[in-house]
Amino acid sequence: MANVQSILDQKGTTVFSIRPDDTLSHALLEMTDHKIGALLVMDNQGAVKGILSERDIIRHFSRKIEHHNTSLVKISDVMTTGVTYVKPHQSLGDCFQLMTTGRFRHLPVIVNDKVIGIISIGDVVKAALEERDFQIDQLEHFIMNPY
Repeated sequence: MANVQSILDQKGTTVFSIRPDDTLSHALLEMTDHKIGALLVMDNQGAVKGILSERDIIRHFSRKIEHHNTSLVKISDVMTTGVTYVKPHQSLGDCFQLMTTGRFRHLPVIVNDKVIGIISIGDVVKAALEERDFQIDQLEHFIMNPY
């Protein structure tokens, strides 16, 4: 049965982050360079302070007409606080439930207050589809070879 750890085993544990006092222009460069849709916002000790997603940026610009100069905007003014996270043992169903209910696309993976990875809705969907394909193959094999 696939879980968060199996996703991390496949995709890796690289986590891109930014500090709350960094600027939005820096975050945009990081997100573009790494082709990612969110950055964890962490302090110098590695504690999660928030998350900055593409949605946060769009929401900011739709409300703050005077703040189009991204080099003047601090991450702390744009980020989402109160980040929902998962642990490695949690199931794909748990992830789907959290992401659907919370209407977000990224979940940090935390063990003992330390970030060990981050997963996206795309990672969860991919793992669920792979699990479904495996189950179908097993059922077809069983039907074709019952003994």
